[in-house]
Amino acid sequence: MSQGSFARRRPRDHDGSSAAETAVFDATEKLLANTSLQDLTVAQILEVGGLSRANFYHYFANKYDVLVALLGRVFDESYGLDAPWGTGPGRDRARRMGSSLDQTLEMWSKHGAVICAVIEHMHSRPAVAEAWQRMFEQFVSALAEQIRFERAEGRAPDGAPAVMLAAMLVGGAERAFYVSTRGLDDRLPAAASVTTSLTAINEAAIYGGRTPVKGRRAKAKDTATEVTAPPAAEPVAVEAETARNILNSMRELLMTETLAELSVAKILKHSNTSRASFYFYFRSKEDAFVVLFREAAAHVVAGLADIVEVDRADPSALMGQVDQWLNVDGHAGAVIKNAVHEWPRLPDLRVEYLAAMSAMETVLESIILADRKRGLAPAGPPVREYAATLLWTIERTIAGSLAGEAHLGDRAAVTEMVTRFVFAAIYGRR
Repeated sequence: MSQGSFARRRPRDHDGSSAAETAVFDATEKLLANTSLQDLTVAQILEVGGLSRANFYHYFANKYDVLVALLGRVFDESYGLDAPWGTGPGRDRARRMGSSLDQTLEMWSKHGAVICAVIEHMHSRPAVAEAWQRMFEQFVSALAEQIRFERAEGRAPDGAPAVMLAAMLVGGAERAFYVSTRGLDDRLPAAASVTTSLTAINEAAIYGGRTPVKGRRAKAKDTATEVTAPPAAEPVAVEAETARNILNSMRELLMTETLAELSVAKILKHSNTSRASFYFYFRSKEDAFVVLFREAAAHVVAGLADIVEVDRADPSALMGQVDQWLNVDGHAGAVIKNAVHEWPRLPDLRVEYLAAMSAMETVLESIILADRKRGLAPAGPPVREYAATLLWTIERTIAGSLAGEAHLGDRAAVTEMVTRFVFAAIYGRR
């Protein structure tokens, strides 16, 4: 591994290149192609790798330990000494950053199962989170330095703190590649489908707008001018007083505890409800949480749909409505905060989450189509993938802010940054 290896620093005297370690890595990656990490067992790794249990536990404590080390190998292989931070800010770094998108695409195409497993478990496994954050921070730091350089040279306008802007862009790429690799959004059917949109998004965020795509005409199916909101979400059928009491108690508890920390026993105590009553209405705490999310999501989707009614030729009116849409606080904010962490691993929640994202993508897609035709928005990447990539970038940024992630902890500043970014990405011209 290279001197700047992404691999975790393990207490044993080995570097990840022994025959046993390599066999564990290869077997684990092969198995992850068709098995979730949650269902993967050490016994399966041993069988596929042709190893003894003693071989495995000499190097690794568990499967998560393997995942951390495997992530290091993947990034060493993908970037090596040609990473963007391998040189100082300037034209050479800009070139490397441009090529790093191709490297990132190749990495996700070859090792997507590994990276997806990391993203799905980093909120529940501190060691996995630490490994991913170390990589993430390298990209953020390098991009932030480049943004500062571009601003000092007069090529990029001042705006949000460079490191905050960089965190949004790196996180957005992470989310877009994850969603497309997992096949979770039919607007992004493969990892390659996000690269053009990510390039345009980076340009808009850093330089305040995009260079219009000359000579590109909208396809016939892309020429709709009437912007329509998605159909209203079906009302949540929770009429029983006991069920509503349970949900209200759970919503209040989520203000101070995560869904992972919350137990049914705590919900019962807070709501003064019997266990039998709880399980009469809900199969589990996760089942109840899905109902809470559907209620919160309906509000968020409606907030984006309200942009349809705004005079989008008036930047201040448009950005004001976007700002209102992004401000999710109180009980709804607590529910959304938990949802953005839990949806990748909870099947029922994932269905609801993706449905809400799809509804918002439909709204945004119709807005961009109509405004490109009106001449308000410059031509750009295909609208379906652009709307989806833009929304996943916003989703990841707000998720990071709700979680108090590094560089995104100032909610007000993040909301202002994202509001201006949305305008620049759709309407900004260079």
